[in-house]
Amino acid sequence: MKSALADTDPSSTNAGALRQILGRGSFATIQKHLDGIRAERASAPAIAPGATPAAPADAIAAIWGAAWAQAQVLTLARLEAVTAERDAARALAAAQAQDVAALAAEVDTLTAASEAQTKEQAQALAAAQATATEASAQLAAQAQELAAARAEIERVTTAAAAAAALADREAEIKAQALQAAIDRQIDRYTELKSVMDHLKPLKAH
Repeated sequence: MKSALADTDPSSTNAGALRQILGRGSFATIQKHLDGIRAERASAPAIAPGATPAAPADAIAAIWGAAWAQAQVLTLARLEAVTAERDAARALAAAQAQDVAALAAEVDTLTAASEAQTKEQAQALAAAQATATEASAQLAAQAQELAAARAEIERVTTAAAAAAALADREAEIKAQALQAAIDRQIDRYTELKSVMDHLKPLKAH
């Protein structure tokens, strides 16, 4: 009914004119609604010249709905981005851990082979004392290789731990940034709510 009236003064029209605009409805029903609109406008407080009327409730609701929807979109998008970055960091740490495990398995294989060779060399040493010097040299070389392999394991393990710590720190920083964004959205919500709370008394008058 109000949309059919548009800017027309309800006191300057009648049910017949509105029936032609609407194209449906009984004259009695249209007249009833028209009388209600007239009474509502008659009871509305007059606005003094230069004064600002109260904001329409539907306009406030539309602004608030748009602001809330935008906040939700921004928050969800940021959360998805941070989650994806965290998952990527975890995947990298897992891959590095697999590399370390593979290297450790290789070292274990080398160690087992070295131990087996040491036993064979000990048996050969017992059988032929003449080869003792050569066997000792071979053992020394193998011990150096084993020490180098262990040093490489320690280096890779340290690097993997540092990478994991860095990934955790980056995830923490991004989580803090996300929390800051959420806090800003909450502040916007609080400001909008404060504005609405100030507008409610104006609307009541």
